[in-house]
Amino acid sequence: MARAKSRGGARSGGWFMSSQSPSTRLKAEEEPREAIFISHAAPEDNAFTLWLGAKLAAMGYEVWADVLKLRGGDDWQRKLENALRHRACKMLLVANPRAVDKQGVRNEIQIASDVAHKLGDAAFIIPLRMEPFEAPFLIAHAQYIDFTRGWAHGLSELLETLQETYRVPRNPAGEEKNWREIQLIHGKTLVTEPERLISNWLSIDQLPTKIRYYEFKGQVSERRAQERMREAPWPLKRFRLGFLTFAPIHDLQDHFGPNLPIRPKEERRVADFLESGWSELDIVRLDARNHFSDLARQAFEKLFAERGLRHYALSGTQSAWWPPVHIAPTTKIGFRWGDVAGLRQIQGVSHKRQMNWHFAVSVAARSAPVPHIRIVSRLVFTEDGDKPFDDLAKMHRLRRSFAKTWRNARWRDMLLAFLHWLAEGQDSLSVPVTSEEGVVLGLPPMSWEVPVSLPVEDEAPEPDDDDPSDDDEPDESDSPSAVGGPEEAGDDV
Repeated sequence: MARAKSRGGARSGGWFMSSQSPSTRLKAEEEPREAIFISHAAPEDNAFTLWLGAKLAAMGYEVWADVLKLRGGDDWQRKLENALRHRACKMLLVANPRAVDKQGVRNEIQIASDVAHKLGDAAFIIPLRMEPFEAPFLIAHAQYIDFTRGWAHGLSELLETLQETYRVPRNPAGEEKNWREIQLIHGKTLVTEPERLISNWLSIDQLPTKIRYYEFKGQVSERRAQERMREAPWPLKRFRLGFLTFAPIHDLQDHFGPNLPIRPKEERRVADFLESGWSELDIVRLDARNHFSDLARQAFEKLFAERGLRHYALSGTQSAWWPPVHIAPTTKIGFRWGDVAGLRQIQGVSHKRQMNWHFAVSVAARSAPVPHIRIVSRLVFTEDGDKPFDDLAKMHRLRRSFAKTWRNARWRDMLLAFLHWLAEGQDSLSVPVTSEEGVVLGLPPMSWEVPVSLPVEDEAPEPDDDDPSDDDEPDESDSPSAVGGPEEAGDDV
């Protein structure tokens, strides 16, 4: 039987878990408590709340959440509070940093805490962990359901917990219809106007010709060999008694020198390598594609380092590359590839928070469904435009809160501005993998034309002093070379 995970473990004293069964406690109430109350920070979590409410209603649960007030006609604020105080047998808290900081959510936590004391149910509040968060004192002990690995995974655990652990009653009549109506209210009507969707994929327009396998000759120092492989001028991947690389022998002999002699053993066309692997070396297709991804990532990182970008280690094995203040413009960068055009900053100063922010990227090479490089947008924060904050917790909090009002269009335009700067305004970017060849990428990123579109809501974003204005229109003369230096920066961002 699956149980929710505990944030704080058991507590001595304070709250207690009643020895009564849920059904016994329900009988003590004037009316049966059969409802599940969902507390969330609207509107940011509306989509998840609608999805979860509909799923639970379809399973026969009575579900309350403030999205129901959109049906109109009643004093829904009073109804919601009454449902939490007198109808709810559990409260599900959509838990993430922004939610637990909202006063409305904290008010509901306080009410739910009072109800929990009244019922003697220490598990009345069930946090749904959407992101890592600092739990308020009143729920510091509470067990949570983990949704960070995906909504479907979290729902499966939640349903098992409601059914098996807490035995929350179900009544299949009526609730599903109500939630279906609410989903339709939130739904948008497609309009028959074409829309261009720009991805974060860069097409690989040209591959290097060959991949090669080298072995070290004779007895060599393994430590020295590993050290020189890490310092190699071209991407390579350790394999068996040597390494895989795109580079020909004349690109590598001087680097390894007479003390680490190497000899070419096998070579294969890269296109064939990606399509079917390398049977002579027992490399299956999946492993071949993984080796290629590693080599391409190395090539990008070498290019980033040559352009003056800095490396920043993220959680796990992920990393991001970002431009210090003296490397990339701090004013807006104009980008234009045909009808894809705009202006956007990729780094700036937040006087409000007394720090610098820098657009950063992580890269990953993929061979399917088409060969491409995927660019993931990041943010790095520094004290002075050069030195990232040492406090990892602070960096994490800033990544969560700083850009919370930024819309997709801004992230897209920052990526386009960054790529335009990196490629020096060209319509392709060659990432060297040998002295003569590179992985050639097409610019702008891959896009698709769809015959229908969704209307954009006329909704003013939440004011943010750190969001530079995008009212300016790109001019034909806008290019990275035309953008001024830091002394010309006019935006307080």
